[in-house]
Amino acid sequence: MCFPLFVSLWFGLVLATFITNDTAKLDPRPTSYEYIVIGGGTAGLAVANRLSVKHAVLVVERGPDIMDNEVVNNPFTPFGTPSPCHFSMTAPPQVGFNGTRLLPLTHGSCLGGGSSINAMMGSRPTFAGMSALEALGNPGWGWNDFLPYMQKSETFTPPNPQQHTDGADYIASAHGFSGPVGVSFANPLVAPVMQNAAINTSETIYGLSLSPDLGMGFSGGHVAHFYHHIHFNDTLKAERRSSSAWSYLYPKKESRRGLTVLTQHRVNSILMKAAKDGKGNITATGVLVESTEGGPILTFHATREIILSAGALYSPAILQRSGVGNSTFLKNLGIKPVLDLPGVGSNFQDQILLTNVSFPLAPGANTTDITAPGRVLLGDVVAHPTVRNAFGENGTDLLNSSVDFTLSVGGVVNAEAFSVQTALTANAYLMDHPIIELFFNPSPDSTALRAWSQSILPLSRGTVRINTTDPSADPIPNAHFLTVDADLQIAVRMARGIAQAAVTPPFSELIARDALERAGVPGVGASDEEVKTWVLATYTPGIHFIGSNSMMPKHLGGVVSPELRVYGTTNLRIADASILPLSVFPHTTLGLYGVAEKAADMILKAVDSSMWGS
Repeated sequence: MCFPLFVSLWFGLVLATFITNDTAKLDPRPTSYEYIVIGGGTAGLAVANRLSVKHAVLVVERGPDIMDNEVVNNPFTPFGTPSPCHFSMTAPPQVGFNGTRLLPLTHGSCLGGGSSINAMMGSRPTFAGMSALEALGNPGWGWNDFLPYMQKSETFTPPNPQQHTDGADYIASAHGFSGPVGVSFANPLVAPVMQNAAINTSETIYGLSLSPDLGMGFSGGHVAHFYHHIHFNDTLKAERRSSSAWSYLYPKKESRRGLTVLTQHRVNSILMKAAKDGKGNITATGVLVESTEGGPILTFHATREIILSAGALYSPAILQRSGVGNSTFLKNLGIKPVLDLPGVGSNFQDQILLTNVSFPLAPGANTTDITAPGRVLLGDVVAHPTVRNAFGENGTDLLNSSVDFTLSVGGVVNAEAFSVQTALTANAYLMDHPIIELFFNPSPDSTALRAWSQSILPLSRGTVRINTTDPSADPIPNAHFLTVDADLQIAVRMARGIAQAAVTPPFSELIARDALERAGVPGVGASDEEVKTWVLATYTPGIHFIGSNSMMPKHLGGVVSPELRVYGTTNLRIADASILPLSVFPHTTLGLYGVAEKAADMILKAVDSSMWGS
């Protein structure tokens, strides 16, 4: 297969990646590209980087280019600090104590997306989690197949002698050492006294063992010092955030003559037509694009494929506006259905966090080795108890939850989908997938220590739906947090783990004697009802949105195949967190780089096959 003439001529003229927010500056560049990537976030920039080595690629990103913004680039900026990339939308009222709660759902909207605002915690999926993903009908997605793609994305910096003395460790065979994404421990290690105390306390309260590296696939039942996706910049002589923008786009060595990035523009919809493949499939031909400030609607065409990478919040909305989704729902909005895919926007899920916990330091404990003033990272130590650690040998019995509510709100398309996912979740837990994450870090102002907890594999399911055809309006994401009883029981155990940490040496020796009371956390002797009340009043979203275009069999509500191709299409793929049907990435970013690398590899192999007629 030969490139179209305009692509061949243009490809020879353009010397480097071209980033602009002004479509007028695209001239005399073409309005047709081989590939169009919708979304310049975590996965989108990684996919575009790989494809544009030999092909003409356009990325359309709704947010700005904030390359030099220090709030974003400095990894020690307190988590959640407002920035030009930091946005949120409010979910519909969620379950809470004595009524409902309005919860903000934070997301990144700039080049780099979520990787430009997250906590940079270097978490990977587990062997058990990827086995569950594969068993859901996704051959080629098990741990052994997926690990090489995570390694391909990574340059891991081993701990130096001082970091190693302070407790940092790693397993070399688990990592990559020549990829775009920098992954390392903070230098010096953030707060070694606090970190070691947290490790020893976690071993006591959950019966965990120390692991040299939670990224090697078997993290359940372990605790470890944690690395982050940060790197040391030799030019600036400082540690920097390894966002996808600073990993796959901005560095000179990643410059691509075939890559055009259009910022501050949104894709209103994807253009499609009937394909001539004899199977009744449709072909994506282009996108309708508009400035986020308004203005004329432009059309860009794709000669090969379109890759949707707008994230779990926005990707289903773009599909729905394009006529892909539940046909009855689309008709009610006045949208003509192009593809009836009931799973679009269903199976949406997010973890929960218990974060409103800050333990005042004990008198005289305010030392650099405990609080690390000015160099605070989230999750310096991470503990991963299994279902047995948290609930005993019969812990998976709590997963026997009713599907009725989840089915009634459209969180799953049928009861079988919920049953299959529940069974696979139980199997993952029985292997060694963690059920809870407990992590420790100093407060940014160095006056307290924090012990936070996160759920890992929630069973509550919700939806992402548009309620208007106006492309400037945000979709309505509803995770239905804690509406499955098992999730609430796990949350209660999370809260009890935090309380136990506050009264268990050596961590308890670093905080005030009345720290638990002053933090407002129910004590270790509190009733389940008291703990439940506190959980429902204080939990927050985990901000790890997944599942709204799930990779699983179509009859279970799947939207994409194991090749990430949207069912019923010839050339439309999705590569972002929305394809994950189970929350097997405790923190999504490093795993999403693996998804992007695997997606690019599959797309390029398809090109090779078509060129050679195989």
